[in-house]
Amino acid sequence: MAIGFVAGSGSSVLGRSQWVSTPLQKETRAGRIAQSRVAPTRCALLPMGKFDRSSTKLLASSASAAPEATGGASTMKVGFYFGLWYFLNVIFNIINKQTLNMWSYPWTLSLVQLGVGATYCTIQWLIGTRKRPNVSWGLLKALTLPAAAHTLGHIMSCLSFSSVAISFTHIVKSAEPVFGAVCAAAFLGEAYPFYVYLTLIPIIFGVALSSATELTFTWMGFITAMISNFAFAMRNVFSKITMADYKSDSTLSSENIYGLISIMAFLMELPFAIYFDNGIPAMVAAGIPFATLFRYFMSSCLLYHLYNEVSYLALGNVSPVTFSVGNTIKRVIIIGASIVFFKTKVMPLNAVGSIVAIVGTFLYSMSKNKAAQAKPKSA
Repeated sequence: MAIGFVAGSGSSVLGRSQWVSTPLQKETRAGRIAQSRVAPTRCALLPMGKFDRSSTKLLASSASAAPEATGGASTMKVGFYFGLWYFLNVIFNIINKQTLNMWSYPWTLSLVQLGVGATYCTIQWLIGTRKRPNVSWGLLKALTLPAAAHTLGHIMSCLSFSSVAISFTHIVKSAEPVFGAVCAAAFLGEAYPFYVYLTLIPIIFGVALSSATELTFTWMGFITAMISNFAFAMRNVFSKITMADYKSDSTLSSENIYGLISIMAFLMELPFAIYFDNGIPAMVAAGIPFATLFRYFMSSCLLYHLYNEVSYLALGNVSPVTFSVGNTIKRVIIIGASIVFFKTKVMPLNAVGSIVAIVGTFLYSMSKNKAAQAKPKSA
């Protein structure tokens, strides 16, 4: 099993900031089953290298192959997963922003979002619908730094969403590959071919241009989004350093790691949420009925967890490069949908900057995947 964190969303998932992993631990067994049931001419395994996703996630550090869905039924399944992932992500971003507009307590909202995910996974472990992870003090210690980085990335994303337009936050968060590349080089000694680093230029230029012309720009929204990028990049670094001894544990699926991280992140954020929101804030907003506010609040929390769950299903059925392309398309859809829904005014240069940054993110993902595929050949 390969364990690591893919930069993202999210949003986080998390984009962020949010958590995803390639379930390589299931790959060998699933691959053999697939080959025994499918004719040889229909069975295809595509090479997979290291993959870095922007929200919200886990990094596959194995160079072994991952099965790409083939056939009409499989294609329909993958299409359904991606469509549902996009739909839940768009609805989450819109409802999350509406909730923050009505009830501006981002610390408490982000805390309960983590708590809902932690509760969901815990219930599944208790009733036996999901295999329980082998939890030890050593594992909890190994997860401490990744969980801390995830906590920081998640709350910073939520603070940014509360300060500026959704579209602007996602444009700034598209710069996460820049932080990922710098942190990987500085702390892990990982280097990529020069053409990979060239793709970071349009990302930096696009984010700078978009920021300079953003009508909803605030330093609070910009800085918190940037801190989120750094936090998720460091989550990747910490996971590769601390989780190396747990790659062979079959109980540590991506979903189980996400559940454990959610529990730890919830406990880590709890005292800070109480401090910054002056205790537990009342579910009260001027002119907004309690039932309406509570419905938006819980919908935001549930959707946050659901779109992360569905992203695992999508990633588990395609290769990393396909998922990377899909993630770029997802960001474009979220930006477009939020602009239309909230009627956000976009200046021409702002639109150009957004497009350049998104294209740069796509080129970075493609070039990094190309470098990963070329590495074994040159070894």
